[in-house]
Amino acid sequence: MKSKKKVIQTGLNIAVKPISDQGMTEEEYRAKVAEIKKQHEVQETLNKVAEQHLAQRTPRGPVQRQQQRRQAPRRVVPRAPAVKGLLHPEEPSQPTGFLGLLGALQGRKQ
Repeated sequence: MKSKKKVIQTGLNIAVKPISDQGMTEEEYRAKVAEIKKQHEVQETLNKVAEQHLAQRTPRGPVQRQQQRRQAPRRVVPRAPAVKGLLHPEEPSQPTGFLGLLGALQGRKQ
C-alpha cells in the first residue's frame, strides 16, 4: 500500500555532528567518563540543595475556593411501567389524552 502522507518541504536544516568511523582513543574515553562523572556529581549536589530548600517551606494546605460550584439540574426521566407477568391481573385500559376526552364528551351527550 502506498503511504498517503504528504511530504512538506520546509527548508529547515538540522545541524548534526558527524560521527567518525574511528573509535575513541584512551585519553578521549577517560576525558568523556570524567566529564560524565562531574555532571553526575553536580546534579546530585543540586538535588540536595533543592531538597533542603523544599524542606524549609511549610505546606500550604487546601486552597479555599471563592465560589461554590452550582449543581447541574437533574432531569427526571419517567420510568416505563413494570413488565407484567402472566399471573398479574390486567387493569382495564382507559383511553387517555384526546381520545379519553372525546369519550367523556360522548358519554355526557347520551
